[in-house]
Amino acid sequence: MRKMKLGKQIFCGVLTSVLALSLAGCGGGSNGSYSKAADKKSGDTEQLTVMVYDRGNTTETYGSATKNYWTHWIQKKFGDPNNIKLKYVAVPRNEETQKINTMMASGSAPDIIYSYDSNLITQYGRDGGLVELSDLIDKYGANLKKNLADALPYGQSEGKQWAIPAKRSLVGWQTTYIRKDWLDQVGYELKTDENGYYHMSIDDFTKLIRQFKDLDPSNQGGEMYPLGMVGAWNATQTRPIIWSFLETSNLTDEMHACYDERFWPGYKEGVKYLNQLYNEDLVDPEFLTDTDTSYTAFNGLLSNGRTLAFAQDANAVLTGVEALYEADPKAEIVPFYLDNVNGEQFNRVYTPNGMYISIPSTCKHPETAVKYLDWLADYDNAKVLSYGFEGVHYKMDGNKVVTIPHTDEEKAASDDDFERLTVGDLGIIYNGAPYGYEDSTEGMDEVKAKSTQLAQESDKVATVGGQTDYYFQGIQTEADKKYSGLVPSIEDELPRLIACDPDKFDSEYDAVLDNYLKHDGQKIIDDKVKLFEKLEAEK
Repeated sequence: MRKMKLGKQIFCGVLTSVLALSLAGCGGGSNGSYSKAADKKSGDTEQLTVMVYDRGNTTETYGSATKNYWTHWIQKKFGDPNNIKLKYVAVPRNEETQKINTMMASGSAPDIIYSYDSNLITQYGRDGGLVELSDLIDKYGANLKKNLADALPYGQSEGKQWAIPAKRSLVGWQTTYIRKDWLDQVGYELKTDENGYYHMSIDDFTKLIRQFKDLDPSNQGGEMYPLGMVGAWNATQTRPIIWSFLETSNLTDEMHACYDERFWPGYKEGVKYLNQLYNEDLVDPEFLTDTDTSYTAFNGLLSNGRTLAFAQDANAVLTGVEALYEADPKAEIVPFYLDNVNGEQFNRVYTPNGMYISIPSTCKHPETAVKYLDWLADYDNAKVLSYGFEGVHYKMDGNKVVTIPHTDEEKAASDDDFERLTVGDLGIIYNGAPYGYEDSTEGMDEVKAKSTQLAQESDKVATVGGQTDYYFQGIQTEADKKYSGLVPSIEDELPRLIACDPDKFDSEYDAVLDNYLKHDGQKIIDDKVKLFEKLEAEK
C-alpha cells in the first residue's frame, strides 16, 4: 500500500482508541445545554472524535475512511496547531440510524455526529442527548454564522439550536426536459426569460405533444409517445407539469404547509391535463407496468428517439439521456419550465440545508467541536476538501473547475494524493460547493460533457418559482406519527388517476380525496394546522 504523504513528509501518526464517553460530560443538565467547558490545562492534548461515513468504496492506495491522506491533512492543518488529536469513527452509510442510536444509548457516540434525519436529531436534543449550540456558535463559529446563515435556522427547534445543518448549494428539485433538436426541425423557437432559461406556454406544449405523435423525427419506425412518463412508481416526477396549473394566489402558506398537495387549488386540473394526454395515446401505456427503478420502459423510448418531452429530477445525469447521446450524437435535450396558466410560477425546491450535524452531551470539549466545524466552514479549507489543491488537482477557468490530468507515473512520483473517494464525507459542512463553481467539461468525452452540462443547467431552471416546504422545526405531530404511514400516498394514487377513464376522472379524484380523509388524513391536517399556528405565533 502506498504510504500517506503530506507535503514532503510522511505523516504516520496513529490515532488513539475510542474513549468511553460518560453521560456526565459537559452537556450538563437534562436539556443538554452548554454551561461551562471542561477545564483544560495549557499544553494538554485533546482528543476530538468525529463521525465519518464508511461507504465501502476505499482502495488500498487511498487508505480507509478513517485514515487517509485527507484525514492526515486535516490533522496537520487543524489538529496540530490547536494541540488536538483527531480520531475519525467509521459508521456504515447504510446502517447510519441504527449505529447512531446504539452509540447514543451506550454513551459512546463520537463528539461530532450527523444524520439526514432531522426528527432523529431533534428528538435527541429534546431528550437531553445533545449540546445546545447557540452560545457556542456565537463565541466560536464566525464562519458558521456568516456562511451558513440561511441553513442554521433549520437546526433549531423550539428556540434551541440542536444542530448545524450542512449548507446545500444546489436546491433545484425537479424540472421538465425537451428535445430541442426536434423543435428546431419543425421550426419552433423556445422562448427565454430574463435569466436565459427556456420556457413555454401550456398551449404551445400541448400543440407540440400532439404534433409529434404523428412524426418520426429519428426515423425509428416505432410508435411515438411524445410525453415520457418515468415509471408508475415515480409518476410524481410529473409534478413540474402539474405545478403549472396551480392557483398560486389561492395557495395560502397554511395550506402549503399543512395540506397534502392533492388538496392544493389547481392540482386536480394539472392531473386532469395528464389524464387527457394519456387518453389521447400521447403517453406510453406501459408506464403503468414500469415499476423497475431503472426506468426500463421510459429509458428505452428516450434512447430510441420516441419521446419528445418528460419531467424528471434536476441536477442528475440521466441514464436514458446518456444512452440517447450515445445512439444519436446530434440529439440535444434542454431543461425548460412551463408557464403557470394562472400567472405566478411555482416549483418546490429543496431547503438550503443537507445533513444535521450535532454534538452529543457526552462530549468533553464541545467548544473544540464547534471550532473544528467552524474551521471546515472556512471557504479556503472547504475548497481543498471539495477540489484538492489549485495548480495540482485543478485549475480555474472563470467559475469552472478544470481537473488537471496526470499520468500514473506523475501521481506515483508526487507527494500529493490524487484519490478523493470519501473527501466529501470529511467536509461535512457543505453539501456541494458553496462558491458558485461548476465542474468544467474540459477533457470529458462528448456524451459525459453534454450530460454534465444538462445537469448543471437543469438545477438552475428548477429554481424558477421555487418555494421550500414549511419547516416544522423537526416537530412531528402525534397524528402524523400515528397515521402518516396509513393514509394512501399521492405517489400510489397518481398512476391510476392519470390512466383512468376521462369520464370518470372527477369522481375518481374526489374518491382519492375522500379516501385520504377517511384514513385519518383529516387528523393529520388538523394537528399540522395547530402546530403551524403555534410556530407562526412564536415568530
